[in-house]
Amino acid sequence: KQWYQRRVRATLLQSSNKVLNIHRPTTDTEYSLTLQRDLRDTCEERLLLLTMGDQGAAQFVLRGPVETVDRLGKGLAQKLGGKGGGRDGKFQGKFSDLKLVEGAVEFLKDNFE
Repeated sequence: KQWYQRRVRATLLQSSNKVLNIHRPTTDTEYSLTLQRDLRDTCEERLLLLTMGDQGAAQFVLRGPVETVDRLGKGLAQKLGGKGGGRDGKFQGKFSDLKLVEGAVEFLKDNFE
């Protein structure tokens, strides 16, 4: 598990993308919190969208610059067909249709300056 977390973290840190997206098929709160903590500095300049779970029962977490997350969080939840809330650079919620993630990532890319 730790090896996988280190590999994901390294891959995301090496990416030049402004919007980082990762999906984990299982809902693992410990993994989510560890990844968010490890990427805290990266999220000051980029957006991280972490989705977890299966079709019908998924969760999402958006981390990034406070003003950007505050501005895009509700729109992201709508694009995912879900609900959520947040503050201080973190927006999280639940959704059910994993097929909507790609469009949600495009929404973030289109609206992140």
